Amino acid sequence: MGVGRLFDISVRTMSVYQRAISVASNNISNANNPDYSRQRVVLASETSERGIGTGVKVQDITRIKNDLLDTQVRTYQSSFSDAEKRSAILKQVEAIIAEPSQSGLSNYMTEFFNSWDQLTTDPTSIQLRLNIIQKANQLSSRFKETLDGIAEVQSSLQKEAGVRVEQVNSYLREISDINKNIYQSEAAGIKASDLRDQRDALIDKLSEIVNVTVQLNDFGTATVNVAGIQGADQSGYNQLELKIVNGQMKIVSKKDPNSIAVLNGGELYAISDLYSNKVPAYKTAYEDLANVFINKVNELHQTGQTLIQGTSSSTGIPFFGDLSGGSVVNAFVDGKIQINSSILNNPKNIAASDTVNNDGNGNIANKIARLADAKIPELNNQTLLESYTTNLNNLGLEKVISDSKIESSGSVLQQLKNQKSSYSGVSLDEEMANVLKYQRSYDAAAKMVKIADQMLQTILNMV
Repeated sequence: MGVGRLFDISVRTMSVYQRAISVASNNISNANNPDYSRQRVVLASETSERGIGTGVKVQDITRIKNDLLDTQVRTYQSSFSDAEKRSAILKQVEAIIAEPSQSGLSNYMTEFFNSWDQLTTDPTSIQLRLNIIQKANQLSSRFKETLDGIAEVQSSLQKEAGVRVEQVNSYLREISDINKNIYQSEAAGIKASDLRDQRDALIDKLSEIVNVTVQLNDFGTATVNVAGIQGADQSGYNQLELKIVNGQMKIVSKKDPNSIAVLNGGELYAISDLYSNKVPAYKTAYEDLANVFINKVNELHQTGQTLIQGTSSSTGIPFFGDLSGGSVVNAFVDGKIQINSSILNNPKNIAASDTVNNDGNGNIANKIARLADAKIPELNNQTLLESYTTNLNNLGLEKVISDSKIESSGSVLQQLKNQKSSYSGVSLDEEMANVLKYQRSYDAAAKMVKIADQMLQTILNMV
């Protein structure tokens, strides 16, 4: 082997191990970066055309990544984010309902029926009649507060969905831009590992909001589909928008409004499902309960007799709403139960008796009080409070299911993230060992340069 070739091999070897040290150093500097994937230098023997060894070369710098593991992480991330968001929203609804507590609807309903029971002890008492009006007003206000609170939750869900859709569009735009840079770099033979890490981090964030699928091509670019709609690739991205159609929240493509996202994970799925289905169901259950309550009280009250005013008592007066053309109107308006204006103006118009001109009769008051325990066909043969409790149980069950899913999905997600970190993350001990190994090889190559120089000096001195 000539001295020149020895110089060439030694210098090339120093360059290779300098690059290897650089890769190991980059790994070490990103040891605490959760979005970084460890890189590994693949060395190979360099040979001449005649098959003679001419040193070492960097054959490749590979990015340590497990695509299957990434897919599993994103799937469980979507499931976890869905459950977490769902639980948080249901917690807001529970706070509005405030059960069990003194400010809960069940307490006000019980107090309302108790006030009628008290009236049976002294049907002519104006004070007890005013107490009924007070309890009815409190019950009405609580119904209104609850329904307004539920409506506010639904309104906030629509606003939050709009924000999340804009986030999705922003991520898709960034993913498309990075895809283009990756394509250009790798088509030119330049590794784009850091760009791939940036793109994968964006896809991970995207999976928190919506369910995604990812396909990689030969040049490392990713085609990202968002809930069945093509989202982004190296050629561009598809913007999404929020639509409310007949009370149903839909995420559609701006280019093709008929292309509707099929959500099954992520925060947007929880928001969409609660906005379109669960929250309206809770609101409807309250409204149905209020209407049955109003109708049942009115049915009894209209058969009763007021206190004698003038020469006789009156009948046919509804407790809630006003009479118009023989029908009760405005009993339940915008979530509020309206007490008959004639009763508000004159508590003597409360009908407690079932007999004409008999002020001491409290039979109607007693029947209204007993409504608290009556099985009502319109409520599946449940009492008013039993029906209300059933609605609460349905809400509580949804919350329990969400919390359970948080625990189960969170546990699996953490295990997958630990596996991902173990596979793709940086081990400082391993990288420091690599640095020392590469450094020794670099030092050995440097000594070979020195030896080659001494050989060359010997030859020159012989001349």
